Amino acid sequence: MIHPNPKATRRGVLAAGAAATLGSMSGLQADDKAPEKSKLEQQNEELIANLCQEIAHLDSDKIAPFVGDDIVFQLIDGQPPIEGKAAFLAGGAQFFAPFERAEFIINKSYAIGNLVINHRDDHFYPKGGGERTTFTVTGFFVIKEGKIVEWRDYAVPS
Repeated sequence: MIHPNPKATRRGVLAAGAAATLGSMSGLQADDKAPEKSKLEQQNEELIANLCQEIAHLDSDKIAPFVGDDIVFQLIDGQPPIEGKAAFLAGGAQFFAPFERAEFIINKSYAIGNLVINHRDDHFYPKGGGERTTFTVTGFFVIKEGKIVEWRDYAVPS
């Protein structure tokens, strides 16, 4: 009998499940069929894709409609979460200040009910030129009533 790890956390279990899901998706063959997505899952995945397109403008007013008032955001694992829409938008404005634009490229995305997981390359282009900054992350989004209420990014080791 396998005994659960008493130190395991819900977050760790979800992260492991997300990694396994994304990993298994890449193994699909041409004749394999992915499970059919529900309408909710399609809408949630589309919401995240649209958010990633709007981020290019680095404009809080364009990002605000995507997030709920009670959003919890964690830029990268190990950093303290930012709680609440106002704090999220202010933190984003501060983070975006040195950049003229961004490009979030979704490499893989998968929705399961209210959860969307994606693998992205986030490119930030500095004002006045120079080298772009790129972060490769796995994004974890929880969506309720059409708004992101939790967003956590996890660094992908190189």
